[in-house]
Amino acid sequence: MLPESFLDSLAACPGMDREAFLGAHAHPAPISIRIHPLKVKNCADLPELSSRQTAVVDWCPHGYYLNERPSFTLDPMFHAGAYYVQEASSMFIHHAAQTVLGTTRGAIALDLCASPGGKATLLSTLPQLRYVLANEIIQSRIPALAENAVRWGTEKLLISNNDPQSLERLGAYFDLVLVDAPCSGSGLFRKDPAAIEEWNTELPGFCSARQQRILASAMKIVKEGGYLIYSTCSYSQCENEENVDFILDSGEFQSIDVHPDPAWEIVVAASPRHNAIGYRFYPHHIMGEGFFCAAFQRTAPGVEMSTGSSNSLSIIKNKSSLSPWVTEKEGRVVFQWQDRLYLQAEENLSDLQHFRQQLRLKRSGISLGGFKRDDFIPDHELALSLQLGERVRRLELDLPTAVHYLKKETIELADQQDGWACVTFAHLPLGWVKIVQGRCKNYYPMSSRILMRS
Repeated sequence: MLPESFLDSLAACPGMDREAFLGAHAHPAPISIRIHPLKVKNCADLPELSSRQTAVVDWCPHGYYLNERPSFTLDPMFHAGAYYVQEASSMFIHHAAQTVLGTTRGAIALDLCASPGGKATLLSTLPQLRYVLANEIIQSRIPALAENAVRWGTEKLLISNNDPQSLERLGAYFDLVLVDAPCSGSGLFRKDPAAIEEWNTELPGFCSARQQRILASAMKIVKEGGYLIYSTCSYSQCENEENVDFILDSGEFQSIDVHPDPAWEIVVAASPRHNAIGYRFYPHHIMGEGFFCAAFQRTAPGVEMSTGSSNSLSIIKNKSSLSPWVTEKEGRVVFQWQDRLYLQAEENLSDLQHFRQQLRLKRSGISLGGFKRDDFIPDHELALSLQLGERVRRLELDLPTAVHYLKKETIELADQQDGWACVTFAHLPLGWVKIVQGRCKNYYPMSSRILMRS
C-alpha cells in the first residue's frame, strides 16, 4: 500500500493521475533486458529467453520485454555477458545520449554514479564514444560494477572509485557526463516494496541536497559544447525539475530537447523557474517504472587543467607470445602494469595515464593475464572479452554442464588434449578450463560462481 503522504506529495506533478497510478501499482513491474549487440544479434539468439520475448523497448533498439521472469542466475548467456537485466525506463539514456551526441565520433564520457553498471555498459556500446569512465563513489559497490564490466567485455569501459569533488581536478574534460543520481527511489516501489517502508516526507529533500552537491561537481567537468544528462528513479519534483533549475541557475548550461516520440507517452515536464525540459516516466503511461531524465549542453567555457606528463605505460612491443590468445586489431596495444598485461586502444593511453595519476583507477582495459616463467596464464576477463583470439581452443557445453561449470563444480570433458581451453555455451565464452592428464580443472572465478541450487 502506497503511503497517503507520498501520494499527496505527487499531486502537483505533471502527468500524475492518482487512480491510474494506483492501478498500475496493483500489477507486477514489466521484466526487461538489454542485449549486448556485439555478442548477440537479437533476443532470438538467447536460448533460454527467446520464447519469452514480447516486444522491443521503444527508445532502445537493444531492449526487450519478457512475458515472465526466468532464472537469470541459471542462464549461461547472462554470465557470458550476452545481455544485462535492466529496467526499461532507464534505457531511455540510450535515446538521450544518441540524440545529443549526433554524428560525433571519438567523444569521451563519464558515468559519475555508475554501479552496478547498467547505464555504463549501455553507453559503452555507442559508436560515438571511444571510452566511458564509470565512476562509483562507494567502495563496497565497486565489485558489482567490475563484474558487470568484465562480462561486457570491452576495453572501452574504465572504472574509478572517487568522490565527485575529486574528479573536479580533471577540469572541463568530458564530452558527456551522466549523473544518474542516488535518489529516494519512489519510481521503483513496484520492484522494491521494501523501499516503501524507507520512504518518508523528508527523504526527497535530503536526496535533493545530496544530488545538488554531486551536480555542482559534475557541471565543472563538462567541456564547453559538451553535454550533461541528469536522471533519477524518483517522482519528486524537488529531486527532478527543481534540480533542473539548479543546473540552469549556474548560467553555464542550456536545456536540450531530445525529442522523444509522442507515441511513447513519456510526459514532457517544465521546470518551475526556467521552464526547462524534463521527461517523466509513469507506469500508467509506459511499460516501465518511474524515471526522470533531462539533458543539457554547456554553453560557457570551462576551466581546463593540464594533463601532466605524457604516457609512460610499459608498452609490449613483441606480442608474438600473445598472438594465439588475443585478436590482432589495428589501434590496440598491450601494456604491462605490475605483473599483469592489459589491452587498450592506443588513442586512450594518454587519458589512461592521466587518470592513473589523478584518480583511484580500478579498471584500465581488458586484463589479459600474465606469464609464470614462460607460460601464459590467461585471465577470466580475457575469456569474456571481445578481443579473445580466434585460435583459442573452444569447448562447447550443453546447458546442464554449463551450469555445473558456473557453479565451479568439476565437469567431465572426454578425450581432450592437455592445455588451456575456453568453454562456451551457444558459442559464447564462459571462462577457462585446463586439461591436465585428461582431467579438467575448472578456472571459473570463485567470486563469480553460482551459489543457488539448480
